[in-house]
Amino acid sequence: MKSTYTICYVSKVAPNLSEKDIEALFQYTAAYNNKSNISGILLHSLDNFFQVLEGSEKSLTKLYEKIKEDTRHGEIYEVYNRKISQPVFDNYKSTFDIVKTAEDLKMLLIYLNQDVSNSTNRKLRRLLAPFDLLGEF
Repeated sequence: MKSTYTICYVSKVAPNLSEKDIEALFQYTAAYNNKSNISGILLHSLDNFFQVLEGSEKSLTKLYEKIKEDTRHGEIYEVYNRKISQPVFDNYKSTFDIVKTAEDLKMLLIYLNQDVSNSTNRKLRRLLAPFDLLGEF
């Protein structure tokens, strides 16, 4: 399925969220997004979540409304929420990806560097650079 819409945001992890809670969130997110034909990534680092979602506008809009109400995070900063002509993650992996380690992030950055003509790829590389420099997961 060709993605036609994308949403990217950064949010602050709720202070009471444990590593076990975060792992459960990762598992649920991957399962739900894969079942729903949503591609993208979710990263947790520096007490923040960073997520990129790609899929149909209807499904992402509905999902994003739920995400904004989720008490496991707050202070949501929306980076973009728009239609796209060239999806970033259609060819990344066969599943929605959880970025858990510095090595996962390196592989993602290598992938994003493969298509320098895509302006969304360039923006994502810039947004992910601080996580890469700090290497904190």
